[in-house]
Amino acid sequence: MELTKEQIQKIDLFLEGIGIEYIDIRFEMVDHIATEIENNIEDINAFFKYNGFQTPFIKYMLSRKKEYFESYKKQKRKAFWFNIKRTLVAVFKESIKPINFIAILLFLFAINLLENFNLKYASEIVFVSFFLSFFYFTIRFNQFKKKFGAIKIIHAYASIFMFNYIVSFHFPGITPIFSEGSYSPFLLYKCFTALIINFLVFKCFLNEKTNIQKRLKNLA
Repeated sequence: MELTKEQIQKIDLFLEGIGIEYIDIRFEMVDHIATEIENNIEDINAFFKYNGFQTPFIKYMLSRKKEYFESYKKQKRKAFWFNIKRTLVAVFKESIKPINFIAILLFLFAINLLENFNLKYASEIVFVSFFLSFFYFTIRFNQFKKKFGAIKIIHAYASIFMFNYIVSFHFPGITPIFSEGSYSPFLLYKCFTALIINFLVFKCFLNEKTNIQKRLKNLA
């Protein structure tokens, strides 16, 4: 017998209550526990029937509280690098989609033409676009986190996004460009590459956001 949506919600709320904050890890644990209950409990309705602390479900979960939390801590440690790799793969796949690949090539072609005409204008367009993308994407990441809470995979996207920004901004720094007018093709295309990475990371983030919202809807 499969668990109802309300019963799955109870599992999710219990895990959240014991400090399992990352939603995507909690999703996996909810699935695992739900399957465990479906396979081992004969009368599921009686199992979830409320009777205070004597409710079989509550007693069952409390007896495994330490086990669940230890499992969560292990998954959290492993999840960061796993999600970084997963995110990089997603970004690569996004980059070779025909519509994105063509858009990037067209933008590159336009920047190249403008660079040949006026390096300063080309640089300023790319630099301003990069800064605007950084602020816009940062706001969107924060809005999502505020609405849905901590999500490990989104943390990976945000980490790559911030790393891209730090590397682009400081190695070498592009701050003197506007104050000193030290434009160069190298800085132009370095910033262009960073802008494209921002764009691809954000598109992958939107795809992941949709998947997470669907999962949350199932738990709602």
